[in-house]
Amino acid sequence: MATIWIVLLVTLFGLLFLGEWIGVALGLSGIIIMYIWGGGTPLLGGVLWSSLNIYGLTAIPGFVFVGEVIIHSGFSARAFKAIAPLASRLPGKLLQVNIVLCALFAAVFGSSTACAASVGNIVIPELRQRRYKEELILGSIAVAGTMAFVIPPSSQFILYGSIVNVSIASLFLAGVIPGVLMALFFMIYLSFKSYTSPEIAPVEEKVPLRESLLPLLTLWPLVLIMLLCVGPIYLGLATPTESAGLGAIGSLVVGSLFGKLKLKTIWTCLHETTRVTSMLYFIIIGAMVMSTSISQLGLPRQVIEWIGSLDVSPYIIMGIIYVHYIILGCLFDGISMMLMTLPFVFPIVALLGFDPIWFGVMICLLIEIAMVTPPVGMNLYVVQAVAGPGTTVSTIFRGSVPFLLCAVLVLILITFFPQIVSWLPSIASR
Repeated sequence: MATIWIVLLVTLFGLLFLGEWIGVALGLSGIIIMYIWGGGTPLLGGVLWSSLNIYGLTAIPGFVFVGEVIIHSGFSARAFKAIAPLASRLPGKLLQVNIVLCALFAAVFGSSTACAASVGNIVIPELRQRRYKEELILGSIAVAGTMAFVIPPSSQFILYGSIVNVSIASLFLAGVIPGVLMALFFMIYLSFKSYTSPEIAPVEEKVPLRESLLPLLTLWPLVLIMLLCVGPIYLGLATPTESAGLGAIGSLVVGSLFGKLKLKTIWTCLHETTRVTSMLYFIIIGAMVMSTSISQLGLPRQVIEWIGSLDVSPYIIMGIIYVHYIILGCLFDGISMMLMTLPFVFPIVALLGFDPIWFGVMICLLIEIAMVTPPVGMNLYVVQAVAGPGTTVSTIFRGSVPFLLCAVLVLILITFFPQIVSWLPSIASR
């Protein structure tokens, strides 16, 4: 078994370091070990078909399209203007807008990079002009953007639920409280930081409370789109795929009537949706080829037997799994990491008796951390691109560290208090 593992890892990392696409590296690694030890390749045609013939995955293009429509409809700028007056009354002032906007957009985007890019485009110029601390501007956006992985409709929940065959609606419900907790922890940190270091947030002109609240009414288009995306799922009226379609149609109507959406920008939205979805599916195909190969060689079973023979606490094993995910996050993007590891990790989690819905939330929290850990932390590079020339990844990462520690704190909290995750799904199932 050790020889197969060595060849698999050397082949995979070798192809990645040579600059090969992740989907190709995963697929070729699976084919190579199957040729050497399995006497031939798996039925590639069947694997390719089964990779894409998963009903739950059809929801992803719909939610990606909704996010693109919101970006191109001008709702991002409108949301900033609506939230800024109220946020200026809070400790940390307009830095809090970064967290609130990311949480709000996470509930309609389902994509971490789109969330960070959209918020960054609007907020970074505004906060720079007001001389807020650069590290906190960029770091808060990079980490808060990852809340799109946990706050529904998360594409990662759809992917996880489709692969391990658990309810996507339950995953969506399970992610609500952890997502809110994450946002609250970020906002509490900013409040504490502004108390100890007032210079991070310049003085803002105080707006009367009534005038601070009235602009929030202009957020109704975003709220409507969010309700169209996830409301039918929570009410049991539609599947995630049907809700994604409803959200896509609703976002087109709302964006055209009440936003800046035009025929040309609709084409741009379709183009970006196709690009993102094709990239995701390409990775899925490669991961499924590798997964099929290692399954036929019996590697997951051998790993499970080895884990079962260990006389240690299940929480120690989970801690080891957490550390491995954080290390892998330095090398892979979140989706690739999930697809590569689930064939091995999920059977172990099931053997230890942990709830698959709970683990779905945990793995998405770990992917959140991975999205901001160099050298491959995607959100770092997204924010760097949005921030413009002269901005370094090290600056963004330094600003991200306190928020990453908040995310780790939430991870630990949910590990020892799984009821935080299971409460809403348990209520819905009654």
